[in-house]
Amino acid sequence: MDYIVRLNNYDGDQLAQMALDDKHQLYEEALCIYKKCNQPVDAIKVILYKLNNIRSATEFAEKTNKPETWSELGKAQLGQKSLTAAIDAFIKADDASEFENVIELSKESYEPEELIKYLLMARSHLKNQFVDNELIFAYAKGGERWLSDLESFVGEPNQANSEHCGDRCFDDKLYLAAEILYKRVANNQKLAQVYVQLKKY
Repeated sequence: MDYIVRLNNYDGDQLAQMALDDKHQLYEEALCIYKKCNQPVDAIKVILYKLNNIRSATEFAEKTNKPETWSELGKAQLGQKSLTAAIDAFIKADDASEFENVIELSKESYEPEELIKYLLMARSHLKNQFVDNELIFAYAKGGERWLSDLESFVGEPNQANSEHCGDRCFDDKLYLAAEILYKRVANNQKLAQVYVQLKKY
């Protein structure tokens, strides 16, 4: 590959596309060209989808430290169902665009603390009821240590449907969180059901 490094007068993009062609499969050469031509997104795509090396892609994202490379890495990690790693990449990218897929994957392996970090970042970019509802539920799933954050959140302007979230928490036996939410919407009938479960007679 020395010739790629030494030579300068060539169309890097065109040559890289030729190298990536299934007839040639010169993936390392294509990667070298993209690096030389300062095209980090194309470079990380080669590492991820042609060389299938998530570790090298992570090292490359750390080295370049550009939002677009972290985003590409996060998408690949989502595809591999590596939720915590994907969230870390998206936070470093400050990228909330995959919020629906992140939330969907979280249903398979719920990580409240990681999800809270991601959703707080997403909220800085989005005004979205789905995001706010999921943040409330993540606070609730996180246990008692997050209840003060939940209480603060529902007391501030937000897009969430607090009653719906309360019902979801109640169904999931997260009664302390449900209590906070039903108090917020002044639903005394459902609050009474929560008090029965909490034995607050």
